[in-house]
Amino acid sequence: MILLLLTAGYAHAAAMDVEAPTARVALRAPLTTIVPLTLPSGGASHGIRIDATVVVPAGCDDVGIGAFVSDAHGQWFQALHPHPLSIGVNRIPLILDPYKPLASHPSMRSWTPAMAALVDRAGLFFYSATPGSAVDVSYRVRSLDETPAPAAYLADLAFPGSVATGDRWQLDCVPTPFPTNPFDPAEFDLTARIIAPDGAESVIPGFWWEPMRSSDRGDREDVTPDGSGRFSVRYRPRIAGAHRVILIARWGSGAAIERELAPIAVVGEPWDGFVRVDPDDRRFFTRAGRWYWPIGLNLRSPNDTRSRDKLETTLTPDRGTWSYHEFFARFAAAGIDATEVWMAPWNLGLEWNSGWAGFHGLGRYSQPNAWRLERVLDDALAHGIRVNLVIYNHGQASSASDREWQGSPYNVRHGGPIEHTTQFFTDPRALAIQERYRRYVVARYADHPAILGWKMWSEVNLTAVGSNSTEWHRHAAERWQALDPYDHPVTTHWSDNYLSADLSVVALPMIDFACIDAYFRRDMLAEVLVNSTVHPARGLARFGKPILVSEYGGAEFGAPHPQLAAEVSCAGFAALVSGHAGGPVFWWWEWVDQRNHWGPYGAIGRFIVGEDPRGAKAVSVRYVATGNGKELWCRAWRKPGNILGYVLDPEWGRSGLSDETFSGATIALGSVATGPMTVSWWDADRGVEIASAPIEHPGGELRLSMPAFRHHLAFKLHRR
Repeated sequence: MILLLLTAGYAHAAAMDVEAPTARVALRAPLTTIVPLTLPSGGASHGIRIDATVVVPAGCDDVGIGAFVSDAHGQWFQALHPHPLSIGVNRIPLILDPYKPLASHPSMRSWTPAMAALVDRAGLFFYSATPGSAVDVSYRVRSLDETPAPAAYLADLAFPGSVATGDRWQLDCVPTPFPTNPFDPAEFDLTARIIAPDGAESVIPGFWWEPMRSSDRGDREDVTPDGSGRFSVRYRPRIAGAHRVILIARWGSGAAIERELAPIAVVGEPWDGFVRVDPDDRRFFTRAGRWYWPIGLNLRSPNDTRSRDKLETTLTPDRGTWSYHEFFARFAAAGIDATEVWMAPWNLGLEWNSGWAGFHGLGRYSQPNAWRLERVLDDALAHGIRVNLVIYNHGQASSASDREWQGSPYNVRHGGPIEHTTQFFTDPRALAIQERYRRYVVARYADHPAILGWKMWSEVNLTAVGSNSTEWHRHAAERWQALDPYDHPVTTHWSDNYLSADLSVVALPMIDFACIDAYFRRDMLAEVLVNSTVHPARGLARFGKPILVSEYGGAEFGAPHPQLAAEVSCAGFAALVSGHAGGPVFWWWEWVDQRNHWGPYGAIGRFIVGEDPRGAKAVSVRYVATGNGKELWCRAWRKPGNILGYVLDPEWGRSGLSDETFSGATIALGSVATGPMTVSWWDADRGVEIASAPIEHPGGELRLSMPAFRHHLAFKLHRR
């Protein structure tokens, strides 16, 4: 069916009912003819009734009629009169009731009270195959009265009776009465209490979602609804045995249902595939009880215009989840097992002003983007990649840096509750809306093992948080931890480098790890990385938490290509020996991809195989290394019986331009206890061992002679 829209939008009538006098409507056969209606002031949230009077002239016996409603983005629902109109006068009642099924167009979507609340326009439509015809139309439109709520119940309740440890168990249902906003727990709240065989109890919030389908257009992704939505509860069991399930449903009217369901029969070995802060050495992460040192490259979004403008890369077509899939495949092949993804309104954010396609303002979450994020997490996990998920990008609460405040749904200009960015962090209404958002994100995604951490902000110091930073972070992080039954680490992030970090926020016990940038205009990256941890006044190692650099790459607007190549090559090794919790996450992902700088990720990954830097006595140390008559940059991560070291030509580290070969260089390790050891030397570009030798040390000063190298060299010293 081809639709011809004659106008768009509507204005509310002053009275409850809207009446229109008779008007002649020329039928644009064989196209469908639209007659826009003015919605009554009562709106359409409870439905509307249209009483149309249509006079059909002789010789026009194939005229059909229907009524439609639509949201601001063109999602259309219609009711069709079942028979062609008769010649003469026809009085046709058309009722669009939120609880009665309506056909949808252009995509398959459920017609619910939630969709009725988003109705932005309405109209009649006529269709006929007879050209040149016209009908006389008058109508009356009124809002349906709010009817007494039906008895509360949960329809289509379904869940599997058994599941394996580590797999997702999901319960689905559809509530009656249905909420006008399914994302507001005050209207309808679905929660499950799940009691594991060991007595541990998890409180799992439910959430509303709609199935989607995706098509790749080559230059963009189209995501459209693909069936009826539902409320769900997701749970991922970690131990075998019978798990009790108590389902609790509460409506805003006060109605409630609480029932214990059939237990879940969980089978399999104990499982814990989530990334966690190590309980014994809280400077590092673990996964499944083993040391996990993430090796990452940023993937904020499929492309970055700044990379195109500053580094002359080609802008990657934004094909949404299809782009992420292709990047993840290349990440995994290179040895990358971590990344960062932003929930920005222009990427995978769930909440923005209703003027943007797919968004419906505060408190109503974009289902296409919610589905996209789910698919990105699934794809990341399939490629062995963990995601540091950024909840808010700094522009959302900034009027100065990458400012997006003018489009924020929190802004009064878009129906939000606040006028200024500072109020985002202080206004009780804004804080309550953030809590609802947190709850939805946790309900939908927290069971996913691909989540590395909840990163509340990117570059929070570029927002208007100001002196409210400590209190806002305290409250927000406490709420993330309270809501998340899987205890994903919680973090926040500062721009520039370690000097920008708010130490009072880093010190908060509910901030599990700290994220910083490592941009600089002087010095060199290796020195910035070591100072991030051990600087006497500003180093972050004092807090005993994981430190992760989630952006670096020259200054904030890039650097000459040789310098960037040197930084990518040395970053992982320099971070390892400086006590960082993972490899620094390079910002310029399109530059790495298009210039084939993947090698350094595999190199550091191969170097750390079989190693474990954890331990109460493990510490970063500086050693004196010399070669060709000059001092080299040298640091190591030392623990009893083990040293992981790295030597760097500082001139190459600063500019990437030095090609000097060092022969006969040495490292002075100071006084070392007697005993047998083995030293192995590693090509830091390829991540392969190039030489090893046993050492029978009599005790005292120990000096190591290095093999010839260019640029940089890594080494291991183990006691036998």
